[in-house]
Amino acid sequence: MSGVNTGLEAVQGVLLDTGFLIRLMKVDDPLSPNAKAWLRELLDRKVPLYLSTIVIAEWCVKGSLDQLPVRNMRVLPFNVEHALRAGPFSGSLLAMREKGSTDERAVVLNDVKLLAQAEATVSISHILTKDGGFRARIAQLTGAGHVVSTRILDLNVPMAEMLGRLDFPVE
Repeated sequence: MSGVNTGLEAVQGVLLDTGFLIRLMKVDDPLSPNAKAWLRELLDRKVPLYLSTIVIAEWCVKGSLDQLPVRNMRVLPFNVEHALRAGPFSGSLLAMREKGSTDERAVVLNDVKLLAQAEATVSISHILTKDGGFRARIAQLTGAGHVVSTRILDLNVPMAEMLGRLDFPVE
């Protein structure tokens, strides 16, 4: 199938969110096969995978760092540049919520910080998440005049579907 555009060609680097890690590590989760397929495909394509220290902190609420496949990931510390991006994003989303937005999750501070990290890190083009709220927040931010170039890879979409392949069950 050479020459077929799958949409993954534009992926330069991926920031992994906590929801992805949970599905990857929790084998009985319905999205675990998707998480494993996404990880395998991105590694096969040699796409750099980034793991934020924010995600590590969220993971460590119930897990430990040694459970994660960090050898396949680049740890991304939250720094001053990220904070300077996150502040205006959070401010805009808070203002929208104060104006009566119906979005209960208008401001999820850690998600906003992750988006800021992706925006500030040139080598990250996408966030891999199962959280549809990321798309909504990006739309809200762009609607408020922010320039957001980060795109979302949706863990809910099976890799076979993303690649346009038939996904036959393994017997």
